[in-house]
Amino acid sequence: MAKAPKVGEAVVRRGSPVTYVITGVNSAKRTADIKSTKGGIVLHKDVLWAELEVLDETQNAARMVREASQSD
Repeated sequence: MAKAPKVGEAVVRRGSPVTYVITGVNSAKRTADIKSTKGGIVLHKDVLWAELEVLDETQNAARMVREASQSD
């Protein structure tokens, strides 16, 4: 990730199928705090930006539909 993520953006972490939301950004350390969007609340602190990929609107919409259909 070349630029700083924004709080509230949906992201995935390399190697993980879980979708997260950015809850905090540290520009000096180039890290972010992320929280899982589904299941038990999982919080990761100081994750390097290089490990994160921001989901575009289409990917985020597909995630929301998938999660909504799985909760039934």
